[in-house]
Amino acid sequence: MYLTVINGDFRWIHWWIMWVIIIGSALLLFRGIGNHWTAAGINWVQWREDWVDTYQLTRIQFSADGYSRVLRLKDAHGNKIHSFKISEIQRNPDLWDLVYNGILHSVASGNCDIDAKTRHILKIPYELGPRPTRSERTRGRRRRG
Repeated sequence: MYLTVINGDFRWIHWWIMWVIIIGSALLLFRGIGNHWTAAGINWVQWREDWVDTYQLTRIQFSADGYSRVLRLKDAHGNKIHSFKISEIQRNPDLWDLVYNGILHSVASGNCDIDAKTRHILKIPYELGPRPTRSERTRGRRRRG
């Protein structure tokens, strides 16, 4: 549209470099934003091409990735999801229920490493699984004394 207005006609359609730019931009745009998808089943979740068994998680860690709040998940089989955006999965309540139930089961089993901050963010009660040590609960806070 810009070139049409500047030139006053459609002469730019015959310039091969413009087609390379248009097609290249479209491919980069599709690869950058068009390939994000999430799927979940009874005991698994897939984020893009990575997946984990939600009922056999060995580590759940909260982190920030730019402006996004993300979870880093690892299961007993060595599968990992490095940057699982919490806001995107919570937009679909049915999907989030599947994932959250698996997370609760993994924490309750006692084989899952989860810190106090992640428990607080995900609202996981301390009655589930082993309690974090005092140093984990007070990390980042000054002790009174």
